[in-house]
Amino acid sequence: MSFRALRPVLRASTNLAARRVVAPVARPMAVRAFSLTARRMGSGETDSTLASALAAEHKFELENAAQLPEVPAFIETFKTQGVWEIQDIPGEDDVTLTRKFGNETLKLTFQISDLDSFEPPLIENESGEEIEPSGPTSIACSLVITKSATPGSLMVDLETCDEGFEITNIAVYEKALAEKEGAEGDWERRSKYMGPQFDHLDQAVQEAFGAYLAERGVDEALADFVLSYCEHKEQKDYVSWLDQVRGFVEQ
Repeated sequence: MSFRALRPVLRASTNLAARRVVAPVARPMAVRAFSLTARRMGSGETDSTLASALAAEHKFELENAAQLPEVPAFIETFKTQGVWEIQDIPGEDDVTLTRKFGNETLKLTFQISDLDSFEPPLIENESGEEIEPSGPTSIACSLVITKSATPGSLMVDLETCDEGFEITNIAVYEKALAEKEGAEGDWERRSKYMGPQFDHLDQAVQEAFGAYLAERGVDEALADFVLSYCEHKEQKDYVSWLDQVRGFVEQ
């Protein structure tokens, strides 16, 4: 598996939960928008319509899910390999994969929200028309490699692409700073020297970094798993979201 220098990659979003129900817009009423009874009950006249739409969408998604195995085969295979451990809390955006490699601990973190936020650039077809490109979605990943007897950690920023992963940045931080999460951690790391742009490095160095990561299992197969897992988790969380929103509206 070869890594490549950072460059624009044409990809298309593969969000499995693209179906969304848009509530109909209520027409203005001649006298008042809400009835006296509705105000006393603490609910509006559109509540039942919204709840019904959410319930119908939730039922549709559950019926589709019932035709599929609870745990997809690609996840079963991944777990059977016994290399990476998956840390995934339902309803949370972050997913973390961890593994041991000799005296090293590897921690790869990615977010399922990338499925929705990624907007691929349009390309022109043979007729000169702009179309959305087909291909895998880009998921940003953060890889932290620590060693038991070393105070620093190697932090590698990656993005999935049609060839596996592409490296966007490599830096060394103190362990505590490398593992600090959230916007505060990102801000503190930006105040440190983050190293040169990866695609400015000598080609031999770039290829050596690619081989270094591939030996540790950060390869095309793992990139494919990240994409598939994002789609699987996003769909599950979407179904849960429908149920939670409907429950709130109905209360």
